[in-house]
Amino acid sequence: MFRFFVLITLFSVLLFNCNPSESSDNNNDNGGGDNGSNTISSPYIIDHNCMDISKIPDNWIGQVKEQLKVHYAHTSHGEQIVVGLQRLSNGTAQTLTGTAQMSQSNRYGFYHGYCYVPVGQNGLRMMDGQQTNYCETYITPDLYWESDTGLNMTREVLRNFDVNVSLWAWCSQLDSYSESEVQNYLDRISQLEAEFPDVTFIYMTGNAQSSEQNRYDRNEQIRQYCRDNNKFLFDFGDLDCWYNGEQYTENGIPMEHPQYHGDEAGHTTYTSCDNKGKAFWWLLARVVGWSGE
Repeated sequence: MFRFFVLITLFSVLLFNCNPSESSDNNNDNGGGDNGSNTISSPYIIDHNCMDISKIPDNWIGQVKEQLKVHYAHTSHGEQIVVGLQRLSNGTAQTLTGTAQMSQSNRYGFYHGYCYVPVGQNGLRMMDGQQTNYCETYITPDLYWESDTGLNMTREVLRNFDVNVSLWAWCSQLDSYSESEVQNYLDRISQLEAEFPDVTFIYMTGNAQSSEQNRYDRNEQIRQYCRDNNKFLFDFGDLDCWYNGEQYTENGIPMEHPQYHGDEAGHTTYTSCDNKGKAFWWLLARVVGWSGE
């Protein structure tokens, strides 16, 4: 039975990861495209295979900067993406060929604003947090999707701010959340998709810092839902587990690689943040229509 499970898992990875041989089409009809639809025709799983951003053509990097304005809600672990994007922008991130040079940093320009959409030329624009009657930057589940209050906060942002991509990052809730609680997350994000067809919603897995079997199972639940329902998934948990082509496991459970044990930013190392930032650029290039090849 275990061998069968491994084979099925590997088959899924081959189908839906970032290898150029994946069978999906260009998906120009997604949320970042000109027609404003958040429906795609196949799942996009953004994982450890999606970090070589030198493969993304310049014109698609340009389309990300021109078309997308991101609304991002998170607690402390989610800061890893922001730090990675900032380090790519300022030229200090580790790339596959070493440290990014300052002369290359304009390629990954990044503008970040707490509770507002920043104005900038030649860069990715990100609104960080929820803004209603006040600015909240530490966004727990109940402040984005889990409660009616949180759903309404998210609705207010999407109605009143010029954003067309939205996502929320887990902290360590999946260590203990039940299958039904995670299904509620999936249902609530799907509900928002139906209400805001001009916004592309990104689903996320949780971090892989714990050895809890439940944490792994709930991440698998999210992955399977995204495969079955043609969603964009930023696989945060998978990115945690891989370093230099090696996946780290304990007792058969994929876990955060020891190379990422540290607290330089967001409870991890700068290297892990850099990986998240690179994968995020890959994600957004797919959102605007890049085929991944």
